[in-house]
Amino acid sequence: MATPLQIGGMVNLEERSGSFLPELPYTNRGVIRQKEELSALIDWCQITIKEVPLEAVIEDVLRIPLELMTVTGYEKGIAGHEVVAIFDNIKVLKPTGNAQYQGFQILMSGKGCRNYENFLQLNEETWFDFLNRVCQYHINVPRIDLAIDDRKPYLSIPDLIVRTKEGLLSSKLREIDFHDSGELKEEVFQSKGGSLYLGSSASNLRFVFYEKGYEQAEKFGKELNPDWNRYELRFRHKKAVRLVEELLKDRDVARIALSVLNEKVRFLQKPENSTVTRKRLYPTYPPWEELMQDVGKIKLTMNPEKKTLERTWQWLNVAVSPSLKLMDKIGKLDNRDYIRQLIERGQMNEEQQRIYEDYKKSFLLREEERRIFDRTYTEHDTDKESPYSE
Repeated sequence: MATPLQIGGMVNLEERSGSFLPELPYTNRGVIRQKEELSALIDWCQITIKEVPLEAVIEDVLRIPLELMTVTGYEKGIAGHEVVAIFDNIKVLKPTGNAQYQGFQILMSGKGCRNYENFLQLNEETWFDFLNRVCQYHINVPRIDLAIDDRKPYLSIPDLIVRTKEGLLSSKLREIDFHDSGELKEEVFQSKGGSLYLGSSASNLRFVFYEKGYEQAEKFGKELNPDWNRYELRFRHKKAVRLVEELLKDRDVARIALSVLNEKVRFLQKPENSTVTRKRLYPTYPPWEELMQDVGKIKLTMNPEKKTLERTWQWLNVAVSPSLKLMDKIGKLDNRDYIRQLIERGQMNEEQQRIYEDYKKSFLLREEERRIFDRTYTEHDTDKESPYSE
């Protein structure tokens, strides 16, 4: 029987003393689903499990029914791995080439984490339960991300970028990058989605601050929410291992986020006294100080979604249904069913076929989890005529 938290060198969590994070007076625990001004998500989860067969990874570790996973012929994965089993954006990979070891890697991107929260919910579990179960095996943690959603928002990302350019940033993460797109309105630049990166993409710790509302509007055509920022804390390798340890130690995501941010980053304000030249004596930028005070209140949130199908439905509803209605009306004049012709001629691509197969399999799940767009359909269509009606 494997001992708890066999990460890399078979480390027992109970035997560890000390912590890589300072103790802070915050004890927020639990999992919530409401949209607070500040909330936290696990937004990337990549875990290698050694000496465990594929079926056990799926059914015992992930606790997903084997019949729901599509066991693939080998297809390209990441970093010397191939995908061998998949459900929506939840993937199990096998090592190839120089990455050879006996075992598999679980890979869940942000979308995959949201997909997996459906199964956590059905199993009446939380992320803490999953991580605790995973740590009974011999594992490594290549990467795990915490994402803090700020819907107040406390910070202006364009302002943080300006402060960074002006040197009003104290950071232990030496590599810095930023991106700020926008447009000129009456000769004034207005941001349309800024991003600030602290730390290199290959480092064990990286922070990314960006305007999530603009990203969602641009990528998926959603209504713009300018008051939605996201602050990502990306942990790799040893830092990721320690993050898992700390999450399981007291289930206090607020303490972890506050500790890491406070230790690594401080945005500054120019002092009123111009003779002060040392940055460590500069006052803290007030919005950053306020955020640090309130980060101590956040809890780990679950937001289960089947985003792929939702996006397809939203795209059809917003972008395609008006054209379908036009062709339906013309078809009635011509006594032809143009809509049926389009459907009969259409060919699903590989991704669409997989979405269909996943949805068909999900009939094994409870009714409310299957009909993921019933709420949208009811909200938008019960009080309006069908786009195909006269």
